[in-house]
Amino acid sequence: MRSWPPAILLLVAARLAVAQATADVQFCAGSAGTGDERIAACTRAIASGTLENRPLSGAFYNRGYAWNAKGDYDRAIADFDEAIRLNPQFAGAFYNRGSAAYARGDYDRAVADNGEAIRLNPKYAKAYNNRGNAWNAKGDYDRAIADFNEAIRLNPQDALAFNNRGISWKAKGDYGRAIADYNEAIRLNPRFAQAYNNRGYARNAQGDHDRAIADYSEAIRLNPQDAYAFNNRGIVWRAKDDHERAIADFDEALRLDPQFAPALNNRANAWRAKGDYDRALADYDEVIRLEPHNARAFDNRGVAWNAKGDYERALADYSEAIRLDPHNAYALRNRGFAQFYLGRFDAAAADFAESGRLDPKSAYTPIWRGLTLLRSGKAELARSDLQQALQTFTKGEWPEPVLALLAERIDPPALLNAADHRDAIKRRGQVCDAHFFLGEYYLLRNRPDEARKSWQSAEQDCPRDFAGYHGAVVELKGLPR
Repeated sequence: MRSWPPAILLLVAARLAVAQATADVQFCAGSAGTGDERIAACTRAIASGTLENRPLSGAFYNRGYAWNAKGDYDRAIADFDEAIRLNPQFAGAFYNRGSAAYARGDYDRAVADNGEAIRLNPKYAKAYNNRGNAWNAKGDYDRAIADFNEAIRLNPQDALAFNNRGISWKAKGDYGRAIADYNEAIRLNPRFAQAYNNRGYARNAQGDHDRAIADYSEAIRLNPQDAYAFNNRGIVWRAKDDHERAIADFDEALRLDPQFAPALNNRANAWRAKGDYDRALADYDEVIRLEPHNARAFDNRGVAWNAKGDYERALADYSEAIRLDPHNAYALRNRGFAQFYLGRFDAAAADFAESGRLDPKSAYTPIWRGLTLLRSGKAELARSDLQQALQTFTKGEWPEPVLALLAERIDPPALLNAADHRDAIKRRGQVCDAHFFLGEYYLLRNRPDEARKSWQSAEQDCPRDFAGYHGAVVELKGLPR
């Protein structure tokens, strides 16, 4: 048997190694096989030691791309780092490293990497689009729009860029421009489910509930696995007071994603609106288990406890919401209600004062603060506060007449007359408020029989989610028989 010289054997082995590495590089860069198989091919090529800088950089890049697709962003970034080290002019590696950084929540790095990709290739439309997404995530919507403008200029057929610019306009509250961009995204790609979902959000924000539902329904038809679209449609059904359909959509969102805390929270709100407080509480419990730092969930659960008349538990939940988010004006106001129902008027006044400071546009907060000061015996401070608050209200515009009653500017018949309204829903709410505060007015003047009659009217006629209803129930229990 003929034996080959060692030098020739080494040469053949080297050529075989190069051939194998070349085949691995090609497989690694292609779309055949699974992601894991491509990663293995890239790894063999990198480990072969036969690749020069450019193809070696490409192998790291392609492996990083595969890691990115698997959601392993740390490994992806490490490979893109190496691709860039080997080829500092590799714009695509900067772009993809920026994509991985964005997915990992590192928006500053995403901005920087896409900026470098743009510097290396000023016509890199996708990099403008990705940098725009990073600016969006950072809340810098004007810079995001500028980048999306450039992406669209470079590629006017890019439906994704129109959709993303729509997201920026939506975040700025310009729903008209947002809808125009979503329209264009859908024209360019009629199967763009996310654009339908986003347009539904903007239409809902404009109060166009029926069109919003139509958009969410189309998004669901195009992508029946989209839990977000079901959740969003449920929100609109709830806005239309169709709680059954809302709950059905939240159920489906949760079937698709059982850990979807916003859908649980929204379903709880729908159960609460239906008066099924036990189911609402069970859902809020689960939201809090999934997101123990969710201040809104604690606030919402407090409202459910409040609706059941368990003001101590409500108070505890409001306090936790405030601990988690000290600037939560709603939780502070809600805690003020619970303090009031429990007869802790000084504490209630302090909560209403802080809530009013954080949300000075709240019409009822100064009214409740004035009332709690009156109930705690601080009549002079209450009158001063009420007089000051009256300066910020339009005379006769509800609820200014309530303030005027407590400040002794008008009498009870004038308040009841002011509460009337041609809209039945508004009239019911305003008459509810009038009866509750009239009861307080009479109590403060030691006229318990008249107070009882007013509170009985509030208990009978008020919507069950009104503070005046709960206040009337509590006050009636405290009156002597």
